[in-house]
Amino acid sequence: MNQLNKINDIFGIDTGVDLPITKPLPMDYSPSEIEQDDDYQLARSTLRGLINKNEDVLTELIHISKNSEHPRAFEVAGQLIKTQTEVARELMNVHKQRKEIEKTSSKTINQQNNILFAGSTSELLKLIATSRG
Repeated sequence: MNQLNKINDIFGIDTGVDLPITKPLPMDYSPSEIEQDDDYQLARSTLRGLINKNEDVLTELIHISKNSEHPRAFEVAGQLIKTQTEVARELMNVHKQRKEIEKTSSKTINQQNNILFAGSTSELLKLIATSRG
């Protein structure tokens, strides 16, 4: 439902205009290098923040486990340790994926020939015609 139809329903009025709901056309989107770098930085900082918070929680949880000597507390501490290991592994995967992206995007042409033609258009067309055939 579009905005005008929503307003009509909210205020209980009829403007006599009923606009059809249109969907936006799909767009071909390829992220730029800047966006990829921003996403990398966001993923990296998020994972690092999780690691730091998990370390604080883990310290407290181990303290609670030792004091209570409750098996469930030790089980939860073990699960958090496992989760911490997975987050650290994921952080390393983010670095690995970034290197792979940089490696594929940094393939450059090793040889570049700058050719300059100084002549008229008709001379260029003649030159092209003779080289083709």
